[in-house]
Parts: sequence; structure tokens; C-alpha cells
Amino acid sequence: MPYNFSEEAELTNAQLAGELAKLTPLTQAEIDKLLPRKVDKKKFEELLNIVNSSAAQNKKVATLEKNVKSLGGVVIKLLGKYLKPV
Repeated sequence: MPYNFSEEAELTNAQLAGELAKLTPLTQAEIDKLLPRKVDKKKFEELLNIVNSSAAQNKKVATLEKNVKSLGGVVIKLLGKYLKPV
């Protein structure tokens, strides 16, 4: 019987969403809906690590500036969920 990598990928993706949900006010279902791809969840995790680090505010901003290209999509999705259009 062939190994089903697709099922394993879905399981790991769900597990990652569950772990992220523990660190945010978002539920696992909300994270899955907002960030369906595992790569986006990993970027969200990266973003959380920057924001929750014990570094000074200006250091966090500098780290975000350095990573804006890779994390920008996740930031836009999160802001789009929580900010109302003006």
C-alpha cells in the first residue's frame, strides 16, 4: 500500500494551526481559514516570535523591516481580518 503524503501534510498543517491558536486569540479554524497553507502558518509563527520576543520595540521594528518581504503577506491577511476599510 503506497504511503499517503497528502494525509500527513494535512495532519501536520492542522497540528501547526492548533499550536498557533494557543498563542493567539484566533481559533484553529480561524487560522486554517485565514492561512490555509502550511508555509503561511510558518510565517505567522515567525511573526509571533518577533512580536513576542523580549527585544526592545525598536529592535522588533528593525527585525520586521528586515523580513517584510517574507512576512508581508501574513501581516496583510491579519490586518485585513481585524481592520475595517476606511
